[in-house]
Amino acid sequence: MSHWIMGILSALFGFIGLFMAAGARDFGILAFGLALSGFAILFCWWMIKLAYDEAEREQAGG
Repeated sequence: MSHWIMGILSALFGFIGLFMAAGARDFGILAFGLALSGFAILFCWWMIKLAYDEAEREQAGG
């Protein structure tokens, strides 16, 4: 269940970053918003990879 909570929070932070970047009036906020959304995407992909790794490990019997 904690994987779902972390995924939802990561997606929420990604949307917050996109909204920050969309309303940015200077380069610092734009860069931070894009970096935050990029981190959220990479974090979600990493969590998907972990889920598949765990499923393969269980299927292999270990």
